[in-house]
Amino acid sequence: MSLKFSIMITSVALAAILAGVWLADVSREHDSRAMLLPDQVITLFPDPKPLTAFALTDDRNRVFDLARLKGKWSFLFFGFTHCPDVCPTTLAVLARARENIAKNTVGAEDIQFVFVSVDPNRDTASKLGQYVEYFDTTFLGVTGDNAELGNLAGQLGAAYQVAITPGVENYPVYHTAAVFLVDPRARYHAVFAPPLDAESISRRFKVLRELEGPKAT
Repeated sequence: MSLKFSIMITSVALAAILAGVWLADVSREHDSRAMLLPDQVITLFPDPKPLTAFALTDDRNRVFDLARLKGKWSFLFFGFTHCPDVCPTTLAVLARARENIAKNTVGAEDIQFVFVSVDPNRDTASKLGQYVEYFDTTFLGVTGDNAELGNLAGQLGAAYQVAITPGVENYPVYHTAAVFLVDPRARYHAVFAPPLDAESISRRFKVLRELEGPKAT
């Protein structure tokens, strides 16, 4: 892992810690949010950051852009299909979290889970489709060129590095293991930190969705 990537990861972690400390102070004034804060699982941002335009392609060769995030709570995870451990483990956890959410009275109609491949060199649309459907048939796989991937990842602080080596097929890709939550107004609303647990994610999301209600739509 390069020094640059290590610094990026450290910066993301530090930002999350600082946000958590700040949010703990906020929760003293807003008791309704106190049940989420402070929390080692989720960092909730009091002023969600609106995302700006980006353009990727999903596993059915359709445009996946800012408009596709509006009207739904979107769980975004960055990785690659050749990932030996973190990606399959995380997607399995998210599949169980989606099942838990679907059992609630509100259900899962207003949520989507999006796997963003940062390895477009190997991850074609068809490969992404087969990969995500193995975990859950409702999951979306998306990717795009390096500029647009960097655009979206940069807005979320999702650090990654593709270590392409000429002549080497099985090159490594380093990426964050966090899951990013975007609200129905296409705003970066919260981040789930590893280690991830399906029950913890679904419980906290249930509370967050109830607290936000119409404000997030």
